[in-house]
Amino acid sequence: MPLVTVIMPTYDRAALLPRAVHSVLGQTMPDLELLLVDDGSTDDTAEVLAACADPRLRVLAREHRGVSAARNAALAEARGELVAYLDTDNVWSPQFLEVMTAELRPEDVLAYCGRHLFLLDGPPHDARVVGRKTHSPAYNPASLLRHNSIDNNVMLHRRALVDEVGGFDESLGRLVDWDFVVRIVLRHPFAVRHVDQVLCDYHYYRREHVATITNGNFDDAALDGLFGQGRRDPVDAQVLRKIAAALELQRLVGE
Repeated sequence: MPLVTVIMPTYDRAALLPRAVHSVLGQTMPDLELLLVDDGSTDDTAEVLAACADPRLRVLAREHRGVSAARNAALAEARGELVAYLDTDNVWSPQFLEVMTAELRPEDVLAYCGRHLFLLDGPPHDARVVGRKTHSPAYNPASLLRHNSIDNNVMLHRRALVDEVGGFDESLGRLVDWDFVVRIVLRHPFAVRHVDQVLCDYHYYRREHVATITNGNFDDAALDGLFGQGRRDPVDAQVLRKIAAALELQRLVGE
């Protein structure tokens, strides 16, 4: 049996699939299976997956029922002792599983790491980075009761937890990872490990370019705010104009 089951739901994201699948199958810790749940895609997803001959990839094709139902279907089929999740719009570093499995102590039930956040503009095949930041919050069980700080894409947990706390709540439209993690933390508040390494690239796309990516239900204005590119107050704008003028003067002097 594989050590780790990686669960990847997808719906009409054929253009993103090769990058995400390669991110998993190219891990330096190869003892894994990739359960990819095709949640009723109507694009070229089947053709893209047929081109992958890696025996560690298993495809579960099903009617479209949403991401939580897709993850639960994969959990029911998971053979690994440990479970990790990667969405098709994101990628892991090649060492993600190697580091995370090594850092998960015998007394831990879940571990999570940091991630780079990227705001991308343009279609997936030609997107450019227009904003970036790093997110790697320290573990605080009390703060988790107020807001979500552990994303699905950066965590690794023991498969037995699903039997204990249940899977993903299919009645929730979003924040299902928060709900899942809180149920774990309430039972095991001192068995969660923060791995202070950044091992995941998490991508936000503007909605006009990738219709099937919800970005956590952020609209483009909210994304601009998240990356510090939203509307500034008058004093901010004044200082920014002065900085721009100083940079232009510096450029002219340099010439």
